[in-house]
Amino acid sequence: MRKRFLTLGLAAIMALSLTACSSNDNGKKVESKKTTEKTTEDESKTGEVVEQDGFKKVPVITDKKLNKKGKTGPIKYNIKAIQVSKITATTDEMAQALSIEKNKEAGLVAMDVEIENTSDDTINFYFDQGKLTTNTKEQVESDMILSDNIDAEYLGKVTHKGTLMFILKNGKADKINDLKLFVDAPSDKDFNTVGDEVKIELKFK
Repeated sequence: MRKRFLTLGLAAIMALSLTACSSNDNGKKVESKKTTEKTTEDESKTGEVVEQDGFKKVPVITDKKLNKKGKTGPIKYNIKAIQVSKITATTDEMAQALSIEKNKEAGLVAMDVEIENTSDDTINFYFDQGKLTTNTKEQVESDMILSDNIDAEYLGKVTHKGTLMFILKNGKADKINDLKLFVDAPSDKDFNTVGDEVKIELKFK
């Protein structure tokens, strides 16, 4: 139970650090310096460096105004913002909560997403179960505990949104310049396909 509360608290820290970043945040290289507070702003303006409760996060890419939009069948989707970070668990408890090795650098991809059903019909679309691949040769699914629960059932013209978190256990976040997200096609209430499979590619300089 304590692990779940710890993980939920960590998810809140991650989400807030993405939505609170500067509107001009966009960049890749980070040179971190010693911090005197638990949360400080990184020099290169790529988001906040967070160090709290056995967890450290150093953003290397932040785009608060990404707005990567697309459509498949009656579904519109938008990745509104993204942040790629180097993360480290400095306690056994935090390492266990994140399922990563203690004091070994891992990676985190956080996405703020919004999905809209434009039809009056009931549509199923499992955006939060998409698979993410990286140019650093990882393939992962979103962490279901850290991520928001984005309902896959759309009862008519409704919009669902939330933040998805992908843990990259091999690290190398500062080497990422290409991400691809693959999502199954939407279906109707009888699970008949009503659109195409989604492939979203994000490139960073």
